Amino acid sequence: MDEPSKKESFESLVEGHLDSLHRFALSLTRDRDQAVDLLHDTFVKGFDGFHRFDRGTNFRAWVFTILRNAFLTRIRDRGRHREVSWDEAIEPGGGGEVVFELLEGAEILQAVEELPEPYRSTVLLVDREEMSYADVAAILDCPVGTVMSRLHRGRSLLRVGLADLARARGFQGVRLRSRREA
Repeated sequence: MDEPSKKESFESLVEGHLDSLHRFALSLTRDRDQAVDLLHDTFVKGFDGFHRFDRGTNFRAWVFTILRNAFLTRIRDRGRHREVSWDEAIEPGGGGEVVFELLEGAEILQAVEELPEPYRSTVLLVDREEMSYADVAAILDCPVGTVMSRLHRGRSLLRVGLADLARARGFQGVRLRSRREA
């Protein structure tokens, strides 16, 4: 494929995913400028490797994988990457569910941003970007079962964090039906 048509093809595929990619980059970096830099790196690497993309396969998963790998490379290069073990995560407590509708959307997003990696990425990709478990597994380079357990754990941590916030806002003793009860 010649360079102009390669560029046009790549740009047309990326265009439909810009908002999602930007949100994911921002959630990973937690800094607008770094997110823009990460997107730039992603697009450069994606364009350079576009010849390896198999047409007809899932471009979204392919480009999200590039973004995540570019982020991990940046962290590794800075020497700050640290995996979070199950034991380090907060154990969810008992009690009722949080009434999410009573909290502001920004508060929920902040609670998601405060989740430890890799729970944050998993929750964002599944719940916010509405990706399938298989696509998230490909992006995060882990088995589907790991995606499912990280999602469960991330949601549990969110419930605990949001329950504390709800109590601080005066929503004492509020219980919301779980999805199973709904």
